[in-house]
Amino acid sequence: MGLAVRSRPRGETRRAQILDAALAVFLEHGYARATIELVVQRASASKATIYSFFGGKEGLFDALIDERAERILAGFPDIDGGIINVRAALTNIARRYLEVAMAPDAIALYRLIVAEGPRFPELVKDVYRVGQDRVAARLAKALRTWATRERVCPVDPDRISTQFLAVVRGDLHLRALAGLLPEDLARAIAKNVRDAVETFWPALRPKDGHGP
Repeated sequence: MGLAVRSRPRGETRRAQILDAALAVFLEHGYARATIELVVQRASASKATIYSFFGGKEGLFDALIDERAERILAGFPDIDGGIINVRAALTNIARRYLEVAMAPDAIALYRLIVAEGPRFPELVKDVYRVGQDRVAARLAKALRTWATRERVCPVDPDRISTQFLAVVRGDLHLRALAGLLPEDLARAIAKNVRDAVETFWPALRPKDGHGP
């Protein structure tokens, strides 16, 4: 007898289908002109289903950002576990963060936020709360934990985490927003990650040599 293949619960699958449809609608029409009706048509779903999952258009957009944040957070190590190579952990976090941020759909969403943000300031606040701020807060928590264990120097974790992620994105992300992608994206991501870790590690490295 063959092994059973675990499938997504029906509700989870339907939710993902609606999010795919919503992404297409937002990118095609923009936030202002996107409507629940358009998502209903694209997803072949009912309004009741969409409202039950997301509560409305703003909730749909927040869910798209949340999904990308979760992809990044899934790459964080177990900071409550045992001994960890902090430099390697920072490298893995930075790589996952930039790989998600540089994905074509993420770049397209970011362009949309930049273009329509001035008209929808509350939306932008929600986007940062659900996405960027969550990732920075998780990194800050990791830095605090590592500092108490003398794996890194005591630092201002909130400031360092925000600055670190900004350096990881660097000019590569800005150019991508303008449509200028490198020929070898994987290599460019690896270089940005390496440069960011090498820039911050001297300030983070424990002075008494407790570990990498």
